[in-house]
Amino acid sequence: MVKKAAFFLAVVVILGVMLVGCGNKQAGPPASVATVDGKSISGSTYYEYLNMAWGRQVLPMLVEQQVLLNWAEKEGVPVTEEQLDKQIAAMKRDGTYEDQIASVGGEQALKDRYRDIQARMNLGEKMYKFTDSELTTLYNNPSLHRRYVHGPRKRVVIIVSMDAKKIADAEKAIKGGMDFDAAAMKYSDSQFVMGGPAKTPVEKGQGPEGLQNAADETKLNEVSKPFAFVAGQQFGTLNAILKVLADEPKADLKFKDVKAEVKGIAAMQKAMSDPSFQKKLDAAKKKADIVIELPQYKYMVDSIKNPPPSAGMGMPQMRPAPK
Repeated sequence: MVKKAAFFLAVVVILGVMLVGCGNKQAGPPASVATVDGKSISGSTYYEYLNMAWGRQVLPMLVEQQVLLNWAEKEGVPVTEEQLDKQIAAMKRDGTYEDQIASVGGEQALKDRYRDIQARMNLGEKMYKFTDSELTTLYNNPSLHRRYVHGPRKRVVIIVSMDAKKIADAEKAIKGGMDFDAAAMKYSDSQFVMGGPAKTPVEKGQGPEGLQNAADETKLNEVSKPFAFVAGQQFGTLNAILKVLADEPKADLKFKDVKAEVKGIAAMQKAMSDPSFQKKLDAAKKKADIVIELPQYKYMVDSIKNPPPSAGMGMPQMRPAPK
């Protein structure tokens, strides 16, 4: 669901530039998005097809995001550029910034993607109270704790397959000049590249031994030899080859150093899981004066204000978790 959300929000960002500006100072389609035998496919054509394919799904999400931003402003907790800058700084600290930029096309687009998340954080912090004990428990959750406390590690991109021959073919293709990311998409098993080439930090003493050893033996910007590692009961032994993208220093951020960040994550999680939050957001949508200015979608106002019940019992759909 998270990977699907990331893809879908990437489409939101693209269409947002075309349909409502999204606050991007570089708004407007690129002159060309691809060439075929030297013939250009224009950016405007690309956006037209995105609009036709995804407009009905994207527009309600954009409207809901604006309702959410308006609600936060009315509650006295508006999303600020300073808050978004802190999100960007955290991504840079965590080593995910470049990957995120590549996925959405630029820093402004990345900020636009996180306005929705920040609004939920702001509203959640106002609506819910958290004790230091609750926040410390969240900070110590292994999945979050290694974001703040870890040894020196390497960020890698991996080609993964159950078939050793595919990895051997990938190694040959890369030695022949094929781009590593392109090889990852071609030779990885499909379940490992649903969100693009698989990228992850690798730290000594953490994770599969074969993966640790391959990363340790490979220098920055170099490609490892093929190796195998055990990925648990679900996948068993996997075959892989990796490229080291970055050497990341150790981190030792204490709870007091990141308490505000942890509180924002706690507020986000609570807002995403509390049905009453979605009910309040639905009420704000019903009350909002929504005017659709695209002629082909004018009919959507009522369905946006009165969406059918979802299987998630009020849970907001296709929203990314904080990175």
